[in-house]
Amino acid sequence: MEIRKKISVIIITGFLGAGKTTLINQLLKNNPDKQFALVENEFGDVSIDTKLIKGVDASQMFELKQGCICCTISDEYELVLQELAEKFPNVEHLLIETTGIADPSPVIRPFFKDKNLQKDYQFNGTICLVDAIHFHTQPEKEILLKQIAIADLVLINKSENLTSEQTEKIENNIFLINPLCEIKFAEYGNSPGFQLDSLVHQKKIIRVFSNSENTHSTIKTKTIKFYQPLNKEQFTDCLSYTLDLYKTEIYRVKGILCFENEPFEYILQGVGGSFELVESENLKDPEKSQLVFIGRNLPEINLYEIAPENWQ
Repeated sequence: MEIRKKISVIIITGFLGAGKTTLINQLLKNNPDKQFALVENEFGDVSIDTKLIKGVDASQMFELKQGCICCTISDEYELVLQELAEKFPNVEHLLIETTGIADPSPVIRPFFKDKNLQKDYQFNGTICLVDAIHFHTQPEKEILLKQIAIADLVLINKSENLTSEQTEKIENNIFLINPLCEIKFAEYGNSPGFQLDSLVHQKKIIRVFSNSENTHSTIKTKTIKFYQPLNKEQFTDCLSYTLDLYKTEIYRVKGILCFENEPFEYILQGVGGSFELVESENLKDPEKSQLVFIGRNLPEINLYEIAPENWQ
């Protein structure tokens, strides 16, 4: 019996008017040989964006109509995902577009927590569209900051008329919000350097910081390093407790981890109180683990009990 390949999932977020639908159309246009499905969420009673999407069969477009997806996340969302996987076995890529005022965390969380969804889907990351023209005057700034903080890739859109000084300033601001993400520029929703299959968890995106905390508004990063292999069970229990306790403060966690009696590194991805560990292809050499937390008003994250003698 042939084993079905998992459906690749990309979440597309960004504030109102940033260019999410334009990006989706560009992805469809640039990948005519791929089979796509789309989950579309609009805030309002009349569907507009679904009428603007070109390149996905109407039967493979799913709408969530109960309001903003992050506020009404429910059984409907997971049922739609299960139905999609069952009805369309040839689909290779699923694009999920959130509303412009959505918190992406609840949209991502089921792919980490739901075992049934994990059988059919491979979560590959989140793209955040940023409107370069209105970045510094954007209303509802905290929503935009959270969308950026959770992203794996930030596409700075509408950048065609900016000076090099302006683009550098925006790029630096985004790095302060999310030092883990990749940053690219886009014109009319199109980024020539971006390939659909390149967004795969950004496994080696852990960067070296000049100090342990960078601030932008209330968004902070916190880096923790261990210099000896960790006890896997003890670590996961402690991290699970920490993320559950501070699920509203910790937006995102990423890490490269080395465990006792494990020959390979592990890649940690977490968002919204949930996380997953995936074995890497890289041997654990040197045996150093790194964790980076991103969130608002980050608490004093206490992981001493994992390995107090080699914590830094």
